[in-house]
Amino acid sequence: MTRPIVADISAAALRHNMAVVRQHAPHAQVMAAVKANAYGHDVALCAPVLAEAGVDAFAVASLEEAETLHDLRLERPVCLLGGPFDAEEVAVAAARGYLLVIHEQRQLLWLATHAADAPLRLFIKVDTGMHRLGFAPDQLSAVFAGLQSHPCWQVLGLMSHLARSDTPEDPFSRQQAGVFVAAIAHFGHCTAGQHTLANSGGVLALPFTHQHWVRPGLMLYGLSPFAGHSGIEIGLQPVLSWRSEVVAIRDLAPGDWLGYGAAWQAPAHCRVGVVAAGYGDGYPRHLGSGAPVTVAGQATRTLARVSMDMLFVDLTTVSAEIGASVVLMGAGGPALESLATRLDTISYELSCRMQTRVPRQLVS
Repeated sequence: MTRPIVADISAAALRHNMAVVRQHAPHAQVMAAVKANAYGHDVALCAPVLAEAGVDAFAVASLEEAETLHDLRLERPVCLLGGPFDAEEVAVAAARGYLLVIHEQRQLLWLATHAADAPLRLFIKVDTGMHRLGFAPDQLSAVFAGLQSHPCWQVLGLMSHLARSDTPEDPFSRQQAGVFVAAIAHFGHCTAGQHTLANSGGVLALPFTHQHWVRPGLMLYGLSPFAGHSGIEIGLQPVLSWRSEVVAIRDLAPGDWLGYGAAWQAPAHCRVGVVAAGYGDGYPRHLGSGAPVTVAGQATRTLARVSMDMLFVDLTTVSAEIGASVVLMGAGGPALESLATRLDTISYELSCRMQTRVPRQLVS
């Protein structure tokens, strides 16, 4: 591709962040969340690096994502966090040996009709208070009673998910952990003891949520799960550096208008760079004027409205010419966390919205 936009994916940062997981949860096995194309970072690039760094398993959101990992032949278990979405998926999952998370009765019926004698490995999801997916604790007795009629199925453990691990001082996480531990006390003997609760926030700040498995996602990509803190501030390294180049320069006189809608007017003589990046690439249109950006290693800002394929940057006080490097976000530029704050959203969304037409490349 000749259009000068690319996302650099740092293998060194992935390895570093994996080491941070090990430091915080030294006795747990690590199930790396690589759903949504590794949070937009490209699973085909990230998963092999994580496997080499010692990840014990991968977690995905769908059978299609699991099949992508299967084709990479990384020899790590793959867990379908949502379990099967219809009966036809069960046979494929059984043949591949995927780990299945079961959270509703309908899924158990699919297993019974399509894989009654298959050596399935399951997690049973418990709703500990998030009320998204999972069996209520008072339903578990019936669930495990039904599982006894399928001796080929192995229940690895119980699983649940933390709703407020991004605010670790909130007592809700401890309440959830209490419900989870009580469920283990009642039904842990029916499993292989491989329970799992902690996500990135739990790994970093809630050691009482660590079980046999931890399931980091966001932190592996160098992003902070905690509001008001960047990944760098908590010892992580950003994996992504999304960059492009200045492809044209305009000198504006006072009063000149810029971009769609003539929405920005030059208050004085200014120099404007046109950058090959826009909302068609996933750069948020609503960042608009004033978002931080780095041009030729110098901090500056965006101007006017973001177009589908281009955006404007202020070069008035920046030494840069056509071809100058522009870091839109990530390593070497503004942190995703800070840009997310400007948009009243979360860094997950920013990394996931980067479009497939932005090529990703692995760097050392």
